[in-house]
Amino acid sequence: MASLTPEEVKAFIIETLKVSGAGYRQVDEDLLLAEVTVEIPPMFFDPPRLEKQTLNLVFNPAASASYPGAELVIPGSYRLNWFIDGLQTRGNYTLQRFKYKGTAAEIEAALGTLRPELKEKFPLPAPEEKVRPFLLVNYILSYQTDELYEELVSLGLDMAGGTISPDFLRALGEAEAAPGPPETGVEPPSHSLEEAFALLHQYLNQVVLARDPRWVEEARARYEEELTCLYQYYQEDRRDFGIFQSRALDLYDKFRPRVLVRLVNVGLLYLPVFVYELPEDGNRKKALLHYLPFLNQVEITNTREK
Repeated sequence: MASLTPEEVKAFIIETLKVSGAGYRQVDEDLLLAEVTVEIPPMFFDPPRLEKQTLNLVFNPAASASYPGAELVIPGSYRLNWFIDGLQTRGNYTLQRFKYKGTAAEIEAALGTLRPELKEKFPLPAPEEKVRPFLLVNYILSYQTDELYEELVSLGLDMAGGTISPDFLRALGEAEAAPGPPETGVEPPSHSLEEAFALLHQYLNQVVLARDPRWVEEARARYEEELTCLYQYYQEDRRDFGIFQSRALDLYDKFRPRVLVRLVNVGLLYLPVFVYELPEDGNRKKALLHYLPFLNQVEITNTREK
């Protein structure tokens, strides 16, 4: 960035505004007006808030004197770094669609392995190819006492069915993705984003509860040992008991087990689904078979009674 010319910096800012969907107006060769949303930091007990602002930006030091109140955007300036940080934050979110390149024979082979009873129905009728939205969320769980252990948890939530797949990102492997949603064939989601995150948080709670409790027990043992030493020190020297209480509280806070959850990034991913209409068999109901190749899953749903 240090070697960029004023023209290159201005082009970068304009491209960033376009990517962010922010409005802007080129007043003349030197002055650019940008409509952006900025975060106002908290004041006293008020929470932070978002506010629309108009930025007057110039990019050439020689021209800045002609525009009092305008910000000079050059390599190393606060405002240029602010735009760069904004782009990095946007990188925490992605929207991608995936295409399955396997052949019909490979699909039937996978179905025969997952559901051997289907082999008697082969060859199956040609499937309808649809796409299903999945919410991919990567979290870091921080288990904190006087020691710290962090764990990356990658979860994928089926927005149509509500099931959660652990280690979801690994299931995608080296699959090729394209940006943006598909234009047609999207199965409707049955969960809002708020409901989806609530389900993921419930799942994370179960992950924490299922963890080996030794990390808590070992921290308690270290805390009790430290507290005993502290108590003996103040008893033997007959020091101020109020100071002992203060330091004991500090020890408690140091060893207190807690789990912090940090969201790393989020993706709305569209995965292919092959839908087969299975023929009726005797008294069985007519059924639809959904095959999700990336997750290697089969779903069979009855559609009506014969």
